[in-house]
Amino acid sequence: MPSVRAALLTALPKVLLSRLTGLLTSIPLPTPVRGPFYRWFARRYGAELADVEGELTQFRSLQQFFRRALRPGARPVATTELVWPCDGRVITAGPLSNGRIEQVKGQTYALAELVGDPELARQLEGGTQTTIYLAPGDYHRVHSPFAATVVGVTPIPGTLFPVNPPAVRCIRDLFARNSRHVFRCELPGGIPAAVIMVGAYNVGGTLVTVTEGAVRGGDELGQFGFGSTAIVLIGRGGPTIPEIAPETRTRMGEALQA
Repeated sequence: MPSVRAALLTALPKVLLSRLTGLLTSIPLPTPVRGPFYRWFARRYGAELADVEGELTQFRSLQQFFRRALRPGARPVATTELVWPCDGRVITAGPLSNGRIEQVKGQTYALAELVGDPELARQLEGGTQTTIYLAPGDYHRVHSPFAATVVGVTPIPGTLFPVNPPAVRCIRDLFARNSRHVFRCELPGGIPAAVIMVGAYNVGGTLVTVTEGAVRGGDELGQFGFGSTAIVLIGRGGPTIPEIAPETRTRMGEALQA
């Protein structure tokens, strides 16, 4: 029952357990163990080892492996206005209306609560959004989906619910309740936009790599540990994110289109 799942997830000491997981995944592994262990992990969770830059033995811990870089050329960046910011699967995509974002079909949450700024929410109203789930085996870095200026990054404290599909279906306002980082951006012409990195249960922390300045589509913004969710918001007048079916696979750098 979804209500039972929601009650159990709410009662779970999520932040404490996630911090402990972060510590465990940061423990250095013996060098001979690293290659076999990461190959097992890749088979279990579907990680693409052919895309990894360098040798597997260079990753001293599972946390370092989660944050792995891509080899040059693994993700060519399209020359379109919008590109996918990360590898993952679409949860929802489409218009922003009445100050709400679709979490799942038939369930929405407040845009202002997500971004933590009613004025920014007002500026984004009437635009479009996409929400992308990164599974444990996915590449864990988040990149800019557009050419823009990062005006600033705001960390917003919160809890750490899981963000896998079963949790998203049963926890109300999940993305607005989890801890997150809001990258406030400005597109050419002064169009407001934002990229949000949402923390999640067992994520060993979010690393912000750009705090302000000009970025191109495909430039790295930050890194996750384990897996989580990225949300792209674009205000009215900017490039439009189309409605895209849930579970559509995304690959960082490819053209963002239906």
